[in-house]
Amino acid sequence: MKRGRRRGDAIPEWLRYVKGRNEKSPVWFLDLRGKDFSPESPSWQEKVNKKLETVLKKVLPEDLREPVLIKCHIGEQKCRTRMLPEYAISTVRLLRSRGIERIAAGDTTVAYSGDRGYHDNHEDCSRYKALADRHGWTERGPLGTPFVVLDRSGTGVKGGLCFDEEEVVYNPLSSRRFRQVFLSGGFAASGTVINHVHLTLHDMAQVASAVKGLTMGGSSYRGKLMMHKCYSPAINGADCRKCGSCAASCPEKALKWKKGTTPELDGSRCIGCGECIAVCHGGSISMQTQEIEDWVHGSDTLPYRMADYVIGMMEGRWDRLLNIVHLYNITRRCDCVDRAQKPILPHMGFLIGKNPFAVDLMCNYLLQEEFYRQIRSGTAKTGLGLCKRDSLKVFFKDYHGAAPFRHVQEEYGIVVEPRPVRVRFA
Repeated sequence: MKRGRRRGDAIPEWLRYVKGRNEKSPVWFLDLRGKDFSPESPSWQEKVNKKLETVLKKVLPEDLREPVLIKCHIGEQKCRTRMLPEYAISTVRLLRSRGIERIAAGDTTVAYSGDRGYHDNHEDCSRYKALADRHGWTERGPLGTPFVVLDRSGTGVKGGLCFDEEEVVYNPLSSRRFRQVFLSGGFAASGTVINHVHLTLHDMAQVASAVKGLTMGGSSYRGKLMMHKCYSPAINGADCRKCGSCAASCPEKALKWKKGTTPELDGSRCIGCGECIAVCHGGSISMQTQEIEDWVHGSDTLPYRMADYVIGMMEGRWDRLLNIVHLYNITRRCDCVDRAQKPILPHMGFLIGKNPFAVDLMCNYLLQEEFYRQIRSGTAKTGLGLCKRDSLKVFFKDYHGAAPFRHVQEEYGIVVEPRPVRVRFA
């Protein structure tokens, strides 16, 4: 485990909300609605890549740092509606035209078991890499780039994306919820991140897009457990001074303390931020991880925790990030589900933007608009009297809507509202 230094409050000017001057972030929308777009069609793949490359030339800065990580999600074995590597060809093509040589696609292991599982893939990650090869994300695929498991240093590429540690721990100043963030070694070693993500719905995150791709896809195993509220303090009663400092400093009031007693943990409230360790005078607290047993535990606050976490993990990195969202084969659950799913919406296109919050809010708007259209037309049956902004309540009784984005703007002064720039086909 490697530790990183604090990098300072590095939220750049273009990301800061300033009323009347910087209230929206541009998000390019390659609008394929109403077209005969077929994601598997080679002719459509070529046409879309040409359009994507045109946008990328405008958006990608000239001084890109190497190595460049094409952050992706390869999908599980039985997932037939996964993101296709063919639509990242334009990314690689443009990078090569600018003389970038060190390029790799990559993702981390996952907390559950299987071909991508943390406990199922050791140094060589043979199961994970074999799946990536079958799904076209390795040198033999359309991109011609190596695939790296970002939290397994043995999969690093010499002269490419190479790293020594499974995990890098940073102490960000930006995040108000997390004192520490745990990045995968490969993500931390990347000079530039092109975050290719596939838009789906998700049982916990509700709408899974750019922020989830960065947080769950770029963090280490311990970071995933932290966001899932499975990373919590253990207090050694023999060493505890019973002073109550930890309870007083806990941002979620998860530690209950009475004078002269050892604090007790309310695990349902703990977010694993580590603040209690930082203020403990006697060194009696350690953080422990546990396996995820209840996958919907903490679903009421996961979007907020992921937002706070991504602010910490991207500190000092914002100018080296671009998000490209694939809006086709949109399903009820994410590509981590190891079974075939049917799309629940028509294909919509692609989004490109630097600001992951604005990109994700644009995803929410597009989903709400399309679901509302289906409800009004009778295509989608519901007994709920819904308006456009809450149409996703068809799927989520307690739909968060824009609340996590308002939290980001109010707490951090970050722009979250998108300014759509539509890119149309003739």
